[in-house]
Amino acid sequence: MSNALDYLKGLSVLVLFQLLGEGLAQVLPIAVPGPVLGMILLFFVLRQIEPPDWLTKTAGRLIGLLSLFFIPAGVGVFFLPEPIQQQWPAILAAIVGGTLLSIALTGLVLKALTPDIADR
Repeated sequence: MSNALDYLKGLSVLVLFQLLGEGLAQVLPIAVPGPVLGMILLFFVLRQIEPPDWLTKTAGRLIGLLSLFFIPAGVGVFFLPEPIQQQWPAILAAIVGGTLLSIALTGLVLKALTPDIADR
């Protein structure tokens, strides 16, 4: 029973920060999604305190299930063949550009965080 309550507490905290982010997104004049603002808020809070075990356990479990969350979006693509066929060059450019940008930024962050290894 304690295990289920731990997951419930963790999910409650994560949903609370998402709702806080949604509220900020409605108030602030910036075009950033609410869940992203919620993650940023959670990041700054967790930098100040040690995350509780129940929150770490819940987050780890959700990350383990992350691939399942993409199934509905992937299935949805098959039901929109006409719009996808019309916009495939833009979709392909976004995928390739996003991948290259991710690789470049990962390299820059890795180089910045590990300067002793990069200098060898």
